[in-house]
Amino acid sequence: MDETTLRTLLDSALADEPPIGPVAGNALRAGVKIRRRRVMGAALSLAVAAAIAIPVVTGSLGDPPASRQHPPSMIGLNSPPNLPPPDKSVLRWPSLAKDRTSIVKITGDAPSCARILEGSGFVISPQHVLTNAHIVAGITRPHVHYGTSKVLPARVVLFDSNTDVAILYVPGLGAPPLRFAGRADWGSDAVVAGYPGNGEFRAVAATVGSQWSAKSPNIYQTGPMTRAIYEVRAMVEPGSSGSPLLAKNGKVYGVIWASSTAQRDTGYALTASVVEPDVRHGARATTPVSTHGCA
Repeated sequence: MDETTLRTLLDSALADEPPIGPVAGNALRAGVKIRRRRVMGAALSLAVAAAIAIPVVTGSLGDPPASRQHPPSMIGLNSPPNLPPPDKSVLRWPSLAKDRTSIVKITGDAPSCARILEGSGFVISPQHVLTNAHIVAGITRPHVHYGTSKVLPARVVLFDSNTDVAILYVPGLGAPPLRFAGRADWGSDAVVAGYPGNGEFRAVAATVGSQWSAKSPNIYQTGPMTRAIYEVRAMVEPGSSGSPLLAKNGKVYGVIWASSTAQRDTGYALTASVVEPDVRHGARATTPVSTHGCA
C-alpha cells in the first residue's frame, strides 16, 4: 500500500471520528496527534492486511510449474482473539457429517504465475460452488474434487475481485447446496471445514467473535474495500480459504477469508451478508468469465 493510499485512509478515518471536545489549544493539538498516531497505526496494520487475498508462491515467475503448489497463503489482520477456546465437541455434530459431501477442494493451473493453486469451497446451488476469488485468480482450467476421489472440470462464472468471491459452475456435481445462516452471536460455536495443508479434508472447532468492518484493498490492490467480517478463533491454515464457517444446524455463517499474522489460532471470515449478493448473481450462471491474472 503506497503513501497516498495510507493518507487517504488516515484522512477518512479522522473525518469519521467524533470531535475531541472542548479543550484548550495545546491539549487539542496533543489530542489530535495522539488520534493521528492511532489511526496511522491502524492504517499500517491494514497495509499488512493488503496481502490477505494474495496467493503466495515461491520461486521466480520464470520457474517451471510445480507439481503441487502450496495452498494460497492468507496473511491477515492482527487483532487479539479475546475469545474462549473452541469446544471440540462440535466435531461430533451430526450436521457436519451431512455437510461434508458439499465441501470441495478446488485446484487449477495458473500459467501467469507458473503454479498450480489450491483452495476450498462449498456448494451453494445445484452444480455451483462458492470460493474466494484469490483462489482462482489466473486459473485457466479449474477442477473440483469432492467425495473420496471424484474430480470434475469446472468453469468460473462469477469473479468478484473486490469482495474476493468467485463462483464455479461444475456440470455433473450432485452434492446438495448448503444454506446461509443468520448473523452469528459473539461466542457462537462453529466449525471450519475444508482442505488445508496437504489437501486432505479437515474440520476444526471454532468460536465466532465480533462482526466488524475491515478496510483493505481488493485482491489486485487497485482500490480500498470495506468488508463485514467475523473474527474466528480456530486453526486457519493455508488452503482453508473458501471454507464454510458452519453453524450447529449445518448452515453457513460465512466464508473463511484470511488468517492473523500475529495469532496462530485466529482467522477471519466474510459474513454471509457480504457474499449473498454475489450468490444471487452467480448461483445459476453458466457462462465463463475471465479470472484475470494471479492476484
